[in-house]
Amino acid sequence: MRILFYLPVVTPWWFDAILAPMVERLVEAHEVHILAPVPWSGTGIGPDQLARCAHLAQVQWHIVDGADHPTMRYAPADRAGIIAFVRALAPDYVLCRSADCETVNAFPGTVRHIMEGGAAPLSIPPEWVIFQEAPFDHGLLPDLSEAEAARLDTLFSPEWERLSAQRRASRQMRKAFRAWAGLPGDRPVLAIPLEYEHEENFFAMHRIGARPNAALVEELAEQIDDRFFLAFTNHPLNEQHVDNRAVAAAIAAHPERMRLLPGIDPDGASTTATLARDADGMIIGDSKAFALAAFYGTPMLRRTHFRTADWLNAYDDIDAFLTAIAAGEANGPDAEAARRWFAFHAANNVLDPNDPDLTGEDILARLNTPTDPARWENGVARYRATALETVA
Repeated sequence: MRILFYLPVVTPWWFDAILAPMVERLVEAHEVHILAPVPWSGTGIGPDQLARCAHLAQVQWHIVDGADHPTMRYAPADRAGIIAFVRALAPDYVLCRSADCETVNAFPGTVRHIMEGGAAPLSIPPEWVIFQEAPFDHGLLPDLSEAEAARLDTLFSPEWERLSAQRRASRQMRKAFRAWAGLPGDRPVLAIPLEYEHEENFFAMHRIGARPNAALVEELAEQIDDRFFLAFTNHPLNEQHVDNRAVAAAIAAHPERMRLLPGIDPDGASTTATLARDADGMIIGDSKAFALAAFYGTPMLRRTHFRTADWLNAYDDIDAFLTAIAAGEANGPDAEAARRWFAFHAANNVLDPNDPDLTGEDILARLNTPTDPARWENGVARYRATALETVA
């Protein structure tokens, strides 16, 4: 088989930790090509990545270094040329790390985006990934037979019971959190997890709403009146790598209506997770925080260009969402479907590229058969072992 890795927005960490192990497994029995630009804005393939794969002489590299190579990240100046090149190459499979969907949608073969596998509160390592038809299709479930659904429930039942213990927080714990967070008790609280906005994150091009995050705060201040309180949390990588003074100032300018909370709460837990539990609603875009709303049954407004599973009951109109929240009548995610999706995600979807037992054929099998009950038992077992290691 001929396999193309199309990687215009790959970061060095992503390549070393996730993609190189996959290349190593696939090149053993298949023809592997890598098409990517040279480094720019924290993305691309450079000497370090080539050195990382120096032992893989079979890999065929196609490194774009023309003057317009930066445009590959968002809207290629030579989109027609890239598409023509890939069509002439005629890969059987294309694995993408690309924010530009229009270009890859024109590629031949089976095309999949390699995306982060994390779905809190599942304990999934940052190196684990999923394959998707589009980058931010959230919560999708295949049609499962009654027998398949029952098998998933049985396989994942011990893990679900452990996860569910997190939802049984006492009223006193909730009261303590709200006091620490300074959340009012006289109006609905809306949780808003801010998304990553470092220069290397070209996926931000798909967001609906103002950018950067400071502008989004001002936009929401105009759209949402003082009947609601907005509790913002920052993306962990923003806290590590981004100058947050502008967004902090934008939020501080509305002290009676909004607050930016630290990433970790007094119990050492993710503040975003605790807010998802205690807030009246969440406003998200393409953030993986949708999974927290799903787990806690929190109504959500999702502003996106991508697909959202029906069972999430996500609103897409802000006025309708606010009206429902104010009336206490907002629909949250379906609890039974949520349980099934988390089980399916852990059993079927996530892939550990560094699994010592993983083969190239295993990778291709996931592309050929996206839903495969034959891998569920091993999937749950590997998740269980990793989750227990995390707890320990």
